[in-house]
Amino acid sequence: MLQLAEAPELSQRAVYADIFGFAHNMSHSRIALDPTEDVNTTRYRLFSRAIRVIGGKQLPELQRHFQAEIENVLHKVVDSQSSSDGWVRVRLAPLMRKIATGTLGKYVFGESLTRNPEFESAMHGYYKDVVKSMGALKFCPSSLRTFVYNLVTRNGYSLHKLFKHMSPIVRSGGKIWSEEEPLKSMTLIYNMIHLSQDSTYWEPDVLMQAIVGIWFAASHQPWVNLHCIFLELCERPEYIGILREEIESSGDLDYKTLMELPILDSFAKESARLNPLDKMAIRRKALKPFTFTNNGPHVPAGGVVCTPAFEIMHDSSRYAKPFSFDGFRFTETKLSKGREGSTDMRGTKFTDPSKDFPIWGLGSKACPGRFHASLVMKLAISHIVRHYEFRLEQPEKRHRWFWETYMMPYESTTIQLRKRDPCR
Repeated sequence: MLQLAEAPELSQRAVYADIFGFAHNMSHSRIALDPTEDVNTTRYRLFSRAIRVIGGKQLPELQRHFQAEIENVLHKVVDSQSSSDGWVRVRLAPLMRKIATGTLGKYVFGESLTRNPEFESAMHGYYKDVVKSMGALKFCPSSLRTFVYNLVTRNGYSLHKLFKHMSPIVRSGGKIWSEEEPLKSMTLIYNMIHLSQDSTYWEPDVLMQAIVGIWFAASHQPWVNLHCIFLELCERPEYIGILREEIESSGDLDYKTLMELPILDSFAKESARLNPLDKMAIRRKALKPFTFTNNGPHVPAGGVVCTPAFEIMHDSSRYAKPFSFDGFRFTETKLSKGREGSTDMRGTKFTDPSKDFPIWGLGSKACPGRFHASLVMKLAISHIVRHYEFRLEQPEKRHRWFWETYMMPYESTTIQLRKRDPCR
């Protein structure tokens, strides 16, 4: 599995370019999307430095910006409504999407861009365009793909708006930009601009294309994971009190404290284990013929290979009672004693990529943004659990649907929230 993740001849970018139709959905100015081994290495090196290394160090300071955005979203969507009994009806998917994209949008683009109505609309519109065109392009002949893409996305309207607003910032090296410190120097766009200044590869259009690609990833996985976590909490309300006690007994939730809450971390990881967004993981496309070592399989050029994430995370040799939910599965607390957890998985973290938990990828190319996503999810969970009561409106209904190997939430799933009365 590690060879699959690390081999330079096997490209992650190439396989997702095919799946999501990036030849159209990211082809502003018709930038080439056929990667080579050198290009893949160049791109991932920048992503890792900007997101994992520099961005990782900035997470404690970013936390307060994320927290403010979460509170802002909940105030607009929940607190501004009123009812006779205090319970407010909210569709779960749009709420989780607003929380995740609002916070991570600040990190990727900064506040001045995300507060611009046209740019904010394009941020959300681009995500919807990719999802819609992904299905449409898959089933139409190549001769009609440009026509279909233009029809579905209104000639790439949202993509062009994103480029329109980013272009003066990127082309000026960040000089033409109204974003204020301290957030400015913590944004992804700022760090990518400054880390790529001496590169001949990272021309402005290529850089903007890469930022848009990162934005698509950031605008999808975290909110779907959040959606699944709150479904699990609604279906298992006994965990709400347990998490609330852990959160409230921890005092001020600074970054270190929040990320080390064992039950919260284990609950999030168990939810992701049972509800993977994609039943496959570590997808790669062969840029040239490739044969795995030790008489492994041969992959022809253009062939796609991946690992069966769902089967791995539901394998009884890895996980005891693999189809049962156990929010303490990964903890080492006294509450986990006597449970049939996987002993060698005790103490592993939500953000730990491994052969037994491959949702983040594996090895040096594991998702560099997993710590940002984890922070946003834990801030949202801890804030809502601490300050609200919540329940599913129609628990008997289906709340997820599947397309090929992908899991997606229904937009219609509704939860009820009520501001928590500590005395109740």
